[in-house]
Amino acid sequence: MPQASRSNERGIGKASLVTLVVILLIIIGVSFKLFSNPAPTIKPAKNLRGIGLSRAIEFTVHDPSYRITAVRVELQQNGQTFRVPATVREIAGGPKNSGHTVEVSAQVGRREIPQLRAGRATLILTALNNSWGRLFRGGKAVLALNLPVRFMPPQVEVLTTQHYINLGGCGMVVFNTSPGTVRSGVEVGKYYFPSWPVSESDTQRRLCVFAFPYNVDPNTPARIVAEDDAGNQTLANFDYKVFPKKFHSSTLEITDSFMQRVVPPILSQTSDIQDQGSLLKNYVEINRNLRLVDKQRLIQFSKQTNPKFLWRQPFIQLRNSKVESSFADFRTYTYNGQVIDHEVHLGFDLAVVAHTPVVAANDGQVIFAGWFDIFGNAVLIDHGCGLQSLYGHLASSIVKPGELVKRGQLIGYSDSTGLAGGDHLHFAILLDGVPVNPEEWWDPHWIHDRITAKLQEYQK
Repeated sequence: MPQASRSNERGIGKASLVTLVVILLIIIGVSFKLFSNPAPTIKPAKNLRGIGLSRAIEFTVHDPSYRITAVRVELQQNGQTFRVPATVREIAGGPKNSGHTVEVSAQVGRREIPQLRAGRATLILTALNNSWGRLFRGGKAVLALNLPVRFMPPQVEVLTTQHYINLGGCGMVVFNTSPGTVRSGVEVGKYYFPSWPVSESDTQRRLCVFAFPYNVDPNTPARIVAEDDAGNQTLANFDYKVFPKKFHSSTLEITDSFMQRVVPPILSQTSDIQDQGSLLKNYVEINRNLRLVDKQRLIQFSKQTNPKFLWRQPFIQLRNSKVESSFADFRTYTYNGQVIDHEVHLGFDLAVVAHTPVVAANDGQVIFAGWFDIFGNAVLIDHGCGLQSLYGHLASSIVKPGELVKRGQLIGYSDSTGLAGGDHLHFAILLDGVPVNPEEWWDPHWIHDRITAKLQEYQK
């Protein structure tokens, strides 16, 4: 064979080999892509701790690249597998090409699965996407949760016997809960006040400071509610008596000079309300709607509370102060003789002289210090177990969030910032974000009878 022909054959052979290698690399790359395709992610929407008579379960399934084509929910116990009917809802929105997200919800428990028995069971959620990898392993996600199964609701044993509550004020009940209880507290109408461990060594014995808010009918039922890790719930009664109280009413005449002083600074520091186009409309928007925004902010701050009391002595009132307005004062606001608004003043206005030193009413931890809308410059102190104190209309504060403060420690100076007619301190006591009457917390006898004596008895 001629030399040139043999050389051509060798060249063609090498080219074929290179082509074959390239093809093999492409196949390997595609296969790797198919087989290693990221699976969807599955996240419980809530902290699921157990299964009971009937439990609502929710999950979020997300795939960044492919569509989710199938979701299956099952429960396995003692070698049996039970299919759980589920509702799948697509979540709209998000940036383009952000993937596909669905919400999965179902009810699971003995009511849905009569064969279910107390003990433990495994809840399994499976999700598939529409990639080729689902035919192998890449497009499939499985979340398995081994959970306790309980059917008996938690038990509650009430320990304290006398509970006398003033409307707008507080009381405290101490009770025992059975093992497995994960949530307990007192419900008063639409309000819920969580409980806390009486001591760190015994989490089943609970204390709950609760309130009958000023705007609740004194005949509203109050009950202890307890829920276990399986979602079973118990309602328990306890003996209490509510004393009605008539709150003060007043009328405030709003002037142009007052609005010109307070409205622009507040508007300049908030994005929660919009300019209404006139001084009067802006004032009403602040007095009515920004007040509601601040109410919700206080409720959110209440969730930062310490799980134990940080104080030991009664709270103290601003020294030598004159009460200019008291708790739950129903105010009618007028302008040029016309009624423009009605609001309730949920604190005490305390005045001494301009720029009076303001001290912490009790031991606690600062959780907010700065501008707080209608309260102007303000400080919020947490005293533990949902109890917090608010100091508004300050010139400035000299404490910072996270700082521990002592009863009587200087925290700022009074002024007229925010929605204030003159230099004074707006002082409020809040329980789980709900304003309550500060007079009780200033009273050493009330503190002893309603709080500390009960704790001393049941902390043993």
